[in-house]
Amino acid sequence: MKKLFLSFILIASLGAQSMHHEMNHDSHQDAKSIVQQVYETFASGDMEAWAALHADNVVFTVFGDIATSGKYIGPEAVIKNVFEPIGVHWPTFTLTPKVMYSDGDMVFVHSDMTADGLATETMHMFEVKNGIIQTFTAFDDTDSMASADVQ
Repeated sequence: MKKLFLSFILIASLGAQSMHHEMNHDSHQDAKSIVQQVYETFASGDMEAWAALHADNVVFTVFGDIATSGKYIGPEAVIKNVFEPIGVHWPTFTLTPKVMYSDGDMVFVHSDMTADGLATETMHMFEVKNGIIQTFTAFDDTDSMASADVQ
């Protein structure tokens, strides 16, 4: 009876371990899907939908020394200090994702970035937990962006 009970525990734990890996795989896909929605809502200008994909205390970091550089906390701060200035400094700005990579909760997006006088590439890094963006870091070509700034 003891051996039967131990065998049952072993089989149950192997099944749980197998399910754990399957769940992790699904969460990777979910994280990429969430990030894809981020780009779609940004491109459409739907800031309410964009904000809903982010934690209330999302940490949004843009390196460099351009109009949008800094570390911003919360979707409203990002919209005010990053997205609104984009429209002023790079009025024809577009961001076109080329490929997305994921590793656990992290999603990396390689994109084309264009505007008048701007044709470059960028890499963005997202941390997604429980279906919500927690952090974002832009590794943008800020030198090219500064050169194309119309202000």
